[in-house]
Amino acid sequence: MRTTRLAWLMILGLALAACGGADVAPEGEDPEVVVLHGDLGNAYVMAGQSAEVISRIRIETRALENARRPPINLALVMDTSGSMDGAPIGDARAAALDLLEIMRPQDRLSVVVFHSETEVLLPSTQLEGADLSELRREIGRMEARGTTDLAGGLRAGLEELVGHYEPEGINRLVLLSDGVPNDATSVLPLAQAAGERGIRITALGLGLDYDETLLGHIAQRSGGRFHFVEASEQVAGVFRDEVLRFERLLARNLTLELRPGPGVRIAGVVGQPMQAGGGAVRVALGDVSEGESRDVIVRLQADPRREGAVVELMDAVLTFDDALVDAGRLERRVFLGARATGDTAQMESGRDEAVERAAARMLAAVQTVEAIERAREGDIAQARAILDRAERQAQQYAHDEAVREQVGSMRVLGQALPSMAPSAAPDSDYAYEAEEAPSAEPPAAVIRRAHDSAMGVIQGSE
Repeated sequence: MRTTRLAWLMILGLALAACGGADVAPEGEDPEVVVLHGDLGNAYVMAGQSAEVISRIRIETRALENARRPPINLALVMDTSGSMDGAPIGDARAAALDLLEIMRPQDRLSVVVFHSETEVLLPSTQLEGADLSELRREIGRMEARGTTDLAGGLRAGLEELVGHYEPEGINRLVLLSDGVPNDATSVLPLAQAAGERGIRITALGLGLDYDETLLGHIAQRSGGRFHFVEASEQVAGVFRDEVLRFERLLARNLTLELRPGPGVRIAGVVGQPMQAGGGAVRVALGDVSEGESRDVIVRLQADPRREGAVVELMDAVLTFDDALVDAGRLERRVFLGARATGDTAQMESGRDEAVERAAARMLAAVQTVEAIERAREGDIAQARAILDRAERQAQQYAHDEAVREQVGSMRVLGQALPSMAPSAAPDSDYAYEAEEAPSAEPPAAVIRRAHDSAMGVIQGSE
C-alpha cells in the first residue's frame, strides 16, 4: 500500500510539474555559469582501420556573485537500529539538531528514522514561523533500537519530499546508515524513481559495517552522491557540507546527449549508466554546484577512413535547468572531430595525455567498485582478477601521482578483499595472503576507503 501511494504521489507530482509552466518564457537571462568542453585522447585516427577513440566531456562551473539560493526541501533519513547505540545515536541526534541552526527560514525539513520499523519524527515543516523548541523535542526522541528497515525509511522520506515538492527549489534526501538492511529488494527501485523525479539522494555510510555497494548504487541511481563517514562525530560536519553544497547549486537535472557521427558508434560511457534511443545516448548527471566539475569519459568506435579524411566523431549536447535566475532549461554544445592519418609519428603527436590520464583514472575507479561488488557477492577470484587487470592498465600512467595512488590503493585492496568471503575470519584475526606488508588498517576499513575514493573519482569530487 505504501509503495502504491508513493507511486501515485510521484505520478501526480510529475503531472503537476508538466502543467506548471513548460511553455512560459524564462524570466532571466542565461547566467553562463556552466561551461562545456570536449577533448580527444588523440586528434588523429589511423587510416584504413577501425579505431577506438577516447573522449572527455568536461562540465565546469564558475562563480556568480550575489546569486539567490532557492529554497531547500530536505528529508533526513537516519538509521537508528541497535547498532547505532551509544555515541553514534547521540552524534546523529546532535547532527540533526544542528541542521535547524544552519537552514534558512524558507527551507523545509523532515526527519525520518528507521529501526525495526519506520517513524516520521518530524513531518515536513517549513522553518519560517515554526516552533523550533518543539522541533528540537521531536528530533530529541531519536533513540537506537531494533533492526534495519532501510527500505521503509527511504520510502517515508521520499513521501515527505514529494508531498511538498519544490519545482523551482532543491529537493534532497540525505540517507545515513551504518548497517545492512533487513530487505533491500525495493531500495534501488525507490532510488531510481527518486532520480526520475529530480530528487537526489546523498547516501552516507557510517562506520565499517554498512553495505557500500548498495549505498553507492542508491546515490548513482538517483543522480546523487555517496560518502564514507568513518566516525559518528563527523556526521554533523558532513551534514553541514551537504547543505553548503545545496546553497551553491547552479544547475539541476543535467542530461548529456551524445550523438555519434556517420560510421561512428558509442561503445560506452565509463562509470555512468546510459540510455540509448534514436541513434543517440543519454546520460543523467544529476546536479552541479559552484566550484564543481564533472568528467564524462566516452569510448567511440569509428569505421575505417581514408588518409586525410575528417572523421565527424560526435556532438555532445548538455541540457539543464538553471537554478539561479529562472532562466529555464538551458543548453550547451560541443563537437568533436578527428583526422585520419597513416603516419605513426603524426599519431603520436596527436595524443592528449591529460585526457588519457583522466580516462585511466575513471576506468581504474570503475573497476575498483566492480571488484568490491564481486567480492561482496562471494566471488573473490573474479574480484582479484578485475583488480589485477585494472592495475596493469593503469601502470602505463603511474608517473602521474593521482594514478600512482590509485595503483597503490588497488594493491592494498587486493589483500583485503578475501575478508569479504563468507568463511573469512573477523577483521582482528584476519591474516593477509600477500607478499607485500599488509595495511595497518583492518580489511573492512581498507575496503571502505577504496570504495569511497573510487566513488569520488566517478562522482567528480576527487
